[in-house]
Amino acid sequence: MGFFDRLSRLVRANANAVVGAMEDPAKILDQSVADMQSDLVKLRQAVATAIASQKRIQNQAEQADAQAKTWYERAELALKKGEEDLAREALGRRKTCQDTATALQSQLQSQAGQVEQLKQSLVKLESKIAEAKTKKDMLKARAQAAQAQEQLQSAVGNLGTNSSMAAFERME
Repeated sequence: MGFFDRLSRLVRANANAVVGAMEDPAKILDQSVADMQSDLVKLRQAVATAIASQKRIQNQAEQADAQAKTWYERAELALKKGEEDLAREALGRRKTCQDTATALQSQLQSQAGQVEQLKQSLVKLESKIAEAKTKKDMLKARAQAAQAQEQLQSAVGNLGTNSSMAAFERME
């Protein structure tokens, strides 16, 4: 069993080394910001959909209120004419419209809370993206500076070693 564990560890280590060598920090940062932008677009669409739904519910509630008022007026008119059966029917329909309006108002309040929550999430995501863009630029600059420093150290190290060795060989 020890052999297979070692072999597995060796394969994973080599795979990680290959992936690590292929990784470019600048590209990964750019892709991360692009992914955040994609999430932002999706969130904006969700907010727009929620707002449209809220307006639709509000319109339906207003229509139900208007219908309830209309049925109440019809009931009053039927009573004035002495038609109690029509008045009862109109009051029944008024009650149905009022119940619908009440249910829609409750749903409207719930939807308004969801819309507000989505808007807050949108603002937070926008600020995170702005912060990530700033950090991305800073990290890219830092990575370039580190790469330049590494190249400089390598060049200085090679120069010092080669000239010292050349001088030593000449002395021999």
